[in-house]
Amino acid sequence: MPASNNMTSCFCGSQLPFGECCEPFILEKAFPPIAEKLMRSRYSAFAVADSSYLMSSAHPVLRKQQNEEDIKSWALENKWQKLEIISTKSGQSEDEKGEVEFKAYYIDSEGIMQIHHERSTFLKEDGRWLYHSGITPPKTAVKTPNRNDLCACGSGKKYKNCHGR
Repeated sequence: MPASNNMTSCFCGSQLPFGECCEPFILEKAFPPIAEKLMRSRYSAFAVADSSYLMSSAHPVLRKQQNEEDIKSWALENKWQKLEIISTKSGQSEDEKGEVEFKAYYIDSEGIMQIHHERSTFLKEDGRWLYHSGITPPKTAVKTPNRNDLCACGSGKKYKNCHGR
């Protein structure tokens, strides 16, 4: 995992310092107690390009289908902007299954703002939450940002002066 200042705000948007939020999970010093915390830690792992954690926090069925180097390359080529949790269903410490719907905002390798919208399923095995699968909800009307809207990257600039160029 790249060096980071563990006092900076966590990538997952919790407002806690990274060192007190997702970093202990990514370093596997602790395991997320609920599915949403696992979702948040996986987003943070993409932000710091920790493909090892992304593999170890995936269900064994998925690990066989994934390539760690490809995950790392993809994580590095994108600039992770923010995570938005839309909803959660179950996934508490006493549950065995949970769902988290989220939007992950990032700037791709061509400098274009992207939004990955997914409804993820998490399963608990041997007391540990694991990412099992995800589906992309059907697209409704795609909202193109108005050129005078604030840019989704969080810069505080209007879209036309930021990523809308």
